[in-house]
Amino acid sequence: MTVNVFVEGQLKDGERDGFTEICREAFKVTRDYDGCKHIDLVYNTEEGNNWVFNEIWESKDHYDKYLKFRTEDGTLETIATVSYTHLRAHETKANL
Repeated sequence: MTVNVFVEGQLKDGERDGFTEICREAFKVTRDYDGCKHIDLVYNTEEGNNWVFNEIWESKDHYDKYLKFRTEDGTLETIATVSYTHLRAHETKANL
């Protein structure tokens, strides 16, 4: 069963362009990662430093393996250095 993942964070002032570029490069690998069906980055239109990753994975196991990979390759640490808040991930499953 597919899993939808929403990861939300708040950027430090002045980090948006750099963060967008980090994501642009990282998503090239993510989109080819086993089990990734979709990933994109969206910014809140009212609060421009608030961002969300919208992800769809073939299964929770696929997402968990990907998250481990991104932890080990340093991507999550890089994101944390440009963000004020801890990353918040929400996993959901479609019921329909």
